[in-house]
Amino acid sequence: MFFKAPSCDGALNLEGRVHMEQGQFYFLLDDYFTTYDKEHKLMRNKEMIDGKEHGRPCFYAFADRKNHLILWCVPISSQIDKYIHIYNHKITRQRDKGVRAPRCNTIRFGEVMGSKKAFLIQNMFPIIKKYISDIYINQLTQEAVRIPGNVERDIISHADEVLRLVRSGNVNLVFSDIIKTYNDLNGELEQL
Repeated sequence: MFFKAPSCDGALNLEGRVHMEQGQFYFLLDDYFTTYDKEHKLMRNKEMIDGKEHGRPCFYAFADRKNHLILWCVPISSQIDKYIHIYNHKITRQRDKGVRAPRCNTIRFGEVMGSKKAFLIQNMFPIIKKYISDIYINQLTQEAVRIPGNVERDIISHADEVLRLVRSGNVNLVFSDIIKTYNDLNGELEQL
């Protein structure tokens, strides 16, 4: 069971600016999407459902290698069949082009609290803590949701490879202009 952490006293109080940590899952403020996703290419916060705020999607976060104040967010999805189909299609296309060892860096799979999830590296983007609203909390343990070390290593290594490729000009591997957003966030940090 998961729930969105309420704004309350302690480490989860984002009014007091939560400490961002690699390996946790976060929910984002709408301000981030208003500021950095004017073309609506990212997975946005869900609307109100039955009068209740629905905090999905949540984003797995890992630290930027150059600037520790920036985290990279990777959305997760429970639509496994959909993303397995897309993953397999990408592998088949590579095989059809003669690639001997086809691979897909943009969609990875792993368990989150015992359930298989798709990690959508193709939808990743950078963030700073000012745009985080809440941490994803396990309702049973009251602790931040984390993933196993092997899944974390897989996600980060493939995301790093995608970032390297995007920085070298393969911008179509991701949906939004993550390099511009990264530079703009660095500009915001310089003004603080």
